[in-house]
Amino acid sequence: MSGETMSTTPTEDRALIIELLNAYSFALLDRNWEAWLATFTPDGHADYTTAGGIAGTPAQAAEWLQNTFGMFDVTSSQASNAIVTFTGNDSASVRSMYKMVMRIPGDTPTYMEANGWYQDKVVRTKDGWRIADRFEHILYVR
Repeated sequence: MSGETMSTTPTEDRALIIELLNAYSFALLDRNWEAWLATFTPDGHADYTTAGGIAGTPAQAAEWLQNTFGMFDVTSSQASNAIVTFTGNDSASVRSMYKMVMRIPGDTPTYMEANGWYQDKVVRTKDGWRIADRFEHILYVR
């Protein structure tokens, strides 16, 4: 994601912000914590407390996710229905839905599904749009 061309129109910015959300989801799928961290600003904040997680720096959240994902042999995250509201030329509020499917291995694998939405504050940096603050609102886990 580094080296992105800075956009000049809201339409281009929306597309880049949606791409940022997709990069976040694929980094989770791949368990690529370096790529996942790259979706945040260095001083960002992530709050996963509604899912039993932590609130803290992206590095702290990545450590929690990595430990949590250790019990699953498959995790798949999808982001959708993003609403981008610009709060300035270089900032926006984003609400997007997610669905996460996880599999606990075994002779008869167990599947879990989590669904909810994220409330994000994103900012334009020298490397493109990044998440400055993420709050997860979990609707259910089954």
